[in-house]
Amino acid sequence: MRALLRGARALLRVPSPTGRAVIALGNAAWIGAAYTQIVELRTIAIMCGLTVLLAIPWLLIPMRVRAALVLQPLRAVAGERVEISLTATNNGRLSLWQPLVSMPVGERDSWLRMPTLPPDGQGSHEFAVDDLERGVLDVGPATAVRSDPLGLLRRSVRWCAPVELFVRPRMVLLSTLGSGQVRDLEGVPSDRMSMSDLAFHALREYVPGDDLRHVHWRSSARAGELLVRQYHDTRRNHATVVLDARATSYRTDDEYELAVSIAASLIMCAAREEYDVSLVSGTEAVIGLPGGTVLDGTCRVQRQRDAEPMAPAINRAVVLVPETSLLFVVTGAGADDLEDVPAGLVMVPAETRCVVLRAAIGETSSMARLHGHDLGTVGSLAELSGMLVASS
Repeated sequence: MRALLRGARALLRVPSPTGRAVIALGNAAWIGAAYTQIVELRTIAIMCGLTVLLAIPWLLIPMRVRAALVLQPLRAVAGERVEISLTATNNGRLSLWQPLVSMPVGERDSWLRMPTLPPDGQGSHEFAVDDLERGVLDVGPATAVRSDPLGLLRRSVRWCAPVELFVRPRMVLLSTLGSGQVRDLEGVPSDRMSMSDLAFHALREYVPGDDLRHVHWRSSARAGELLVRQYHDTRRNHATVVLDARATSYRTDDEYELAVSIAASLIMCAAREEYDVSLVSGTEAVIGLPGGTVLDGTCRVQRQRDAEPMAPAINRAVVLVPETSLLFVVTGAGADDLEDVPAGLVMVPAETRCVVLRAAIGETSSMARLHGHDLGTVGSLAELSGMLVASS
């Protein structure tokens, strides 16, 4: 039954609106002729039926095509231009005369008229799209539409699978994160002591159970007792961005897009300075992956009506990324619980620097202190760099 239902639905999609009109006219004329015995109506019904029957062979012509989609670039920034190329090879025995191909880009519908494809021939078509909005857009699938000359019937043949296009938010180049931390590929020393790391701290007396590999034999010979090396525990700089996902925290869509742009700019700068980076926003969490992958996460984030408040979101980020050395919290001007932010920062280690940024279009950009942490108001994306430099 399911197969029959699928087949019935497929058959109902074959007639075009013009074809449905012709079929309806033929049925109406046949019924009218049966009741009124008017010859002209029967003639109209026969002509409509023959027209539909003559259109069927056009749909039965086989279409064996191998196609490939190429995007340039694969990752774009909102508003940029993306070049799309569709290359098709005809593997059939019959020529395809200028096939019409549907090529959706996100919610946009584009139609391409490919060149005639002879047997074993290849053709391509290039076009460009611009003014794309942030998100992950499906380009394709490329679907050829086979139709008769009158356009009564049509059949869709899928040529290739869709390709994902990552459209990142607009970003601004930041000269620094204003953290005051030292960039070091091997990590920076912390206040924790360790028995196995990179930064030497001091010597201490041997305690049963210590690894003999850490014994400093020269100093032990001079002191007359066993002395072992003690180290500073080191860690890589790790920047974590917590983006407020609540719909009520932003007054407009543009304000939310500004917040996403701020988060993406911070991630890009942190990756360029060789930080480990993470992003937490609602149900999206991209932890400790390369900067490009984390930036791809900013394409997927969306506002959520049931997103958790700021304090639980910050606590969850600290649990997910306990090695965070620089924490950014990005929210909107509609957030009315900024006084609850310090409650979420209680779990943050003392050596972790925290910066709270509010996306507020139209307000004056400024930087202040809130319960020992930096609180910034960002009126436009271009002013973000100067604010971080001033806070460093």
